[in-house]
Amino acid sequence: MADPEIATPESLRQSLDVRSGEQPFRVPKTAELVARDLRSKIVRGELKDGDTLPSEGELVTRYSVSRPTLREALRILESEALLTVTRGSRGGPRVHLPDPRLAARHFGLVLQSRSTTLADIFGARLLIEPSCVHLVASTARRTAPALLNEIIEQERATLVAKDDGEHARASTRFHRSLIELTKNGPLILLMSMLTHIYERHISTAALASNLQRFDAASRTRGLKAHEKLVGLIEAGDGDAAETFWRKHLEGIDKLIRENYAVDREIDLLE
Repeated sequence: MADPEIATPESLRQSLDVRSGEQPFRVPKTAELVARDLRSKIVRGELKDGDTLPSEGELVTRYSVSRPTLREALRILESEALLTVTRGSRGGPRVHLPDPRLAARHFGLVLQSRSTTLADIFGARLLIEPSCVHLVASTARRTAPALLNEIIEQERATLVAKDDGEHARASTRFHRSLIELTKNGPLILLMSMLTHIYERHISTAALASNLQRFDAASRTRGLKAHEKLVGLIEAGDGDAAETFWRKHLEGIDKLIRENYAVDREIDLLE
């Protein structure tokens, strides 16, 4: 008999396959078709961020629909944060590009429904960020050091000023830049969503406040770790950079586990 605790290939596939639980085929309503066309124009750049849609009368004529149907289509897009509808002589539906924060919220709600913990979120970072470092060392060793060294100088200035909060924010920028320097769009979006969820629960300011018991020497060691990583990136040593950064993040993980209840489930409904 199969062990119920061990996921079978089929059960694992179903847990990952976003198509599982498909609904029966349904003919879209006219309002949904209008919303789909406008959504396509926004995503493909035919409508720019901040553009105002044509008048209601013009849209009714263009799509050959009734005013209530058009308004329903606009409400659909407004619920997706792709439009803001304002009233008045200078009002109208204003276009917005897809917002990563909205994606992060929906992504977070899916994770919450699966009992994801803060430890799981940081664990994902621990798996992904060192691989990003390897990629940066392999592809951006000539351009990355200048940007990263600029952030390191900001960190050094916060140590002199003894500004723990600003030091934490500068350190966060360093980590975020390691992801952005990969220039991999899907990876950047994924990590930004994970970071957004994580910071909803542990803000950089709270982290800095809780780590005040650690002396300046501890923060200086963190700064030196950043400097060493930049040196490895500049040398193009992807393997060494990845190994070093994974060990560094494991140290951070241990520190956070000692100061936060990271095994509690995330809650984005608070």
